[in-house]
Amino acid sequence: MTSYIEGLIDQVILVITNEGRVFTGVLKSFDQSINMVISECYEKVYSIEEGVNFIKMGVYMIRGDNVTMVSEVDELLEKQIDYSQIKAEQLKEMKLH
Repeated sequence: MTSYIEGLIDQVILVITNEGRVFTGVLKSFDQSINMVISECYEKVYSIEEGVNFIKMGVYMIRGDNVTMVSEVDELLEKQIDYSQIKAEQLKEMKLH
């Protein structure tokens, strides 16, 4: 997995955490535990009533043991999405055993 993430340095990524939180931003660095530093970070907060709200986080660190998924973002496709029209519940927290 680290070789995949290494290829994402300085690219826009999406991270989903075990708590069901969704972050996007530019991956600046990571370590062997997949702790990540993300610049220009925003949290996407989904709502059935309000659509998607973006909360500016700035430079943000996500602990590797809290990461469920990491993905690259297609920036051209991302710009075409009208997030005000997307209504959805927040993701549920993952239950770890």
